[in-house]
Order: sequence, then C-alpha cells, then structure tokens
Amino acid sequence: MNLRKLIKVNIVNLVILALIVLFRFVAGLLFNDHDESGSTMVLAINIITVLFGLFWAAFTVYSNMTVVKEDKLEKKKEIADLKARLTRAGNKKYFVNERRILLNILDSLQSREKYIYMMDKDSKILELFQLTRNQIIRDITNVSEYIETYDYYSGKDSGYVQSICGNSQHLMDKFNKLIELTVTYDDTSLDYDTREIDDMIEALEKMRETGKGALGS
Repeated sequence: MNLRKLIKVNIVNLVILALIVLFRFVAGLLFNDHDESGSTMVLAINIITVLFGLFWAAFTVYSNMTVVKEDKLEKKKEIADLKARLTRAGNKKYFVNERRILLNILDSLQSREKYIYMMDKDSKILELFQLTRNQIIRDITNVSEYIETYDYYSGKDSGYVQSICGNSQHLMDKFNKLIELTVTYDDTSLDYDTREIDDMIEALEKMRETGKGALGS
C-alpha cells in the first residue's frame, strides 16, 4: 500500500469536507433560518448540503479503497500485460510449448498471491515470493523480447528460451514445495524450511544484482 498516496487522498477529502462546511456556514449567514422570506432557500441549501455530504462520504470510501487495492490491481495488470506480450510476440507458430509453460508459471504465481499477501509483511515467505515473482517476470520479459527479435528466416535456436523455461519452472516448483512445507510442517521440517527459504532468498538477491536477468533491470 502506498502510504504517501493514501495521505494525499485523505488531505483532498478533508479539503472537500471543509468546503462543504464553509458553503453551509456562508449560506446560513446569507439566508437566516428565522427569516420567512428565505426559508425556501434555506431548505434548498440544506438539501444541497446533505447531497454534497453523501457524495463526500461515498467519494472518501471509494478513494481510500482504490489506494488500498492499487498495488494488487497493478500487479494483476502487470501479469496480464506480460501474458499478452508473450502470447503475441513474434511468429506464433514458434516456441509454442515454451510459451505454454511460461504462461502456466504466470498462472501459478497469480494463484499464490491471495494466500501470500495475507501473511505478515515481515514474513520470510512473503519476501521470498516477491523475489521469486520479480525474477520470473524479468525472465519472461527477456524471453518475450528474444522472441520478438528472433530471426525467423535464417536464425538458429540457441536454446535460450528453453533454458529460461527450465529455470523458471524449477524456481516455481521449489517455491511451491516450500509453501507446502510451511502449511504442513512439523517440528523437524520447520528448521529445514527456514534454511531453504534463507538459501533461496540469498540466491535470488545475487541474481538481482548480476546478469541481464537482474531484478528490476
């Protein structure tokens, strides 16, 4: 959740509320409630104020919910855009099996998100998921670029796409195995689980800082 954006949104909401209160105060001064000649106008102003208040309440709830859900929506859009790019990239008759594998991996990532993001923000599993997700997205982005620029007339397949498929599938399989351990662990597997998570995080952090597949590059 973007805390700075949430604060900005609520500052705007407070300003809107202040303007509504100011409107009612000024209107009350201009049209005295005990002045019969202005009673109709006062009634109209009261109705308008109530409508403004209802609009403000609805807008406040909507704007806050939008900011809270924004990260989730952006992540879904990122995956959807990547799926579309991978599907449309280059000649669709080539790399059919590899595309299918990578699309399935992206589906696996999405299927894990609801469970993962319910965890404590300091959870090692959450950190591992974010690193795993970023690495897979980076790899599939690179694959899409490779397929888009591949020479379909005279080029020879270097095995790059197949290699990335294997690496991404292995990474996803290993992450899924660790998730299963965290759900069904006993006292002995807990220590194993913790070591494996730490090892994977360390490996992914090294990948983030080296090579074309660096996270966020």
